[in-house]
Amino acid sequence: MNNEDAGVQTTKVAAYLRMSTDHQQYSIDNQLEYITKYAADRGMEIISTYNDEGKSGVSALGRNNFNRLIQDVVTKQIKIEAVLVYDVSRFGRWQDNDEAGYYSYLLKYHGVKIIYCAENLPDQSPEIQMLTLPALRYAAGAYSRNLSIKVFAGHVNLVRRGFFQGGNPGYGLRRKLVDSDRKDKFILKQGERKSLQTDRVILAPGTEGEIKTINKIFNLFIFKFYNEYLIAEKLNQDGLRYSDGTLWTRGRVHAVLINQRLIGDYIYNRTSTKLKSRKVNNPEESWVIHKNALPSIISVEKFHAAQKIICDRSIHLSDSEVLDYLKSRLSSCGKLSGFIIDEDISGPSSSVVAQRFGGLLRAYKLIGYTPERDYSFIEVNKAIRESNRREIAALQDKLQQHNQIFNDGDILVINNNLRISVVPSKCKTLQSGNLRWFVRLERSLTPDISIVMRMNAQNSAPTDYFILPKIETMEHQLTLKENNSFLIEMYRFDDLNPLLYLLSPLPTRVA
Repeated sequence: MNNEDAGVQTTKVAAYLRMSTDHQQYSIDNQLEYITKYAADRGMEIISTYNDEGKSGVSALGRNNFNRLIQDVVTKQIKIEAVLVYDVSRFGRWQDNDEAGYYSYLLKYHGVKIIYCAENLPDQSPEIQMLTLPALRYAAGAYSRNLSIKVFAGHVNLVRRGFFQGGNPGYGLRRKLVDSDRKDKFILKQGERKSLQTDRVILAPGTEGEIKTINKIFNLFIFKFYNEYLIAEKLNQDGLRYSDGTLWTRGRVHAVLINQRLIGDYIYNRTSTKLKSRKVNNPEESWVIHKNALPSIISVEKFHAAQKIICDRSIHLSDSEVLDYLKSRLSSCGKLSGFIIDEDISGPSSSVVAQRFGGLLRAYKLIGYTPERDYSFIEVNKAIRESNRREIAALQDKLQQHNQIFNDGDILVINNNLRISVVPSKCKTLQSGNLRWFVRLERSLTPDISIVMRMNAQNSAPTDYFILPKIETMEHQLTLKENNSFLIEMYRFDDLNPLLYLLSPLPTRVA
């Protein structure tokens, strides 16, 4: 006879399992076996299991089932009293205790507690948990930090011995597998990895055709004064293709020109992304450099000549000097574009100009230049997106006073049931002076209600709203006029108060 047959109410719980590449004791099967026994001994029923196998615990990023667990609890998709986890480190090796506290509080706020089955944290002594849990979280995070330091030290040691430590080797280079005695085995293809722990990977020159192409790139750049755009065009016209068979681009040519591995030097730790943190550019003194790690493909003199050209054109110019350069370029060419700016190897690139002034159009405006093509729609679209973001945030803020709201960016989910999308509609003025709004309803999002936010003639703010229910016969694309048919106008409102009223709880009377 089970507990339910005997009339005993069991505690509904969920199990969360996680393992990256830790010890066998943390295998998914071992965790589940331990948690299952823990639940059975205490009259608990595991109604759902969330498994993040092969996932790092230093962050919630990439842990799809962890995030699904949180979402299911918040949206009441699952009704449980607790989440069972093997120990604190399985819930996460958070690098910030506040992040661990955030998710713990989020569960607690919705009536779900976390039980660390293998930890000695008695429920009857909350003060012990208050003192002990932060220390356990810190220890779990410290383990990942210490492991990261050891792994990095191991990589540095291998780099100094000439072994490749991952990433894209670059055009004209190949990854070669060697054994523990450094004897050649074979060239690794795209996506292939070494299978034996004793094997290592080194870099080797690519095909003879690739080596000729690399020298051609440097010769055109140094002696013919071609920039990266022109070199890419020249290579494509000559029928030469990138290693994957696709066309050359400016970026690919530039990557060849700055790849120091082509002179035999392997540089490691230029950038780093440790423990799911943001990618950072490391100072030069922290780089790990191994000279003559592989045979050189071009001469050192040729490589340094190319670097000097790149460096000279990248000398920092003041804003006024950049604008003066644009005026000079405009005077000589009669017009400006990204290609015209990049065509001059002696000046700043278009990307530098755009980054300096927040876009090429803003730079053009500062020198009084108006492009032949009207690019004002870019600023209009940006303003509409910002207005749409504000409307969604305001709507969410008002609705969540009485409802559970989940926002996935494109749609609002109310109480895990009603789906609402907000669709901005840009105003277009016809030659006749009449206004039109062209609306594309995102049916792929399966909304129950679509709010069409109609912008004013200047596209600076919403003028009214069409609250459209899910009607199968309604077209995916609508054209709205200033005055529409009754069947459309019946859905038009000056604000969203009618919708807010419908979604607000009403007091019930006792019969």
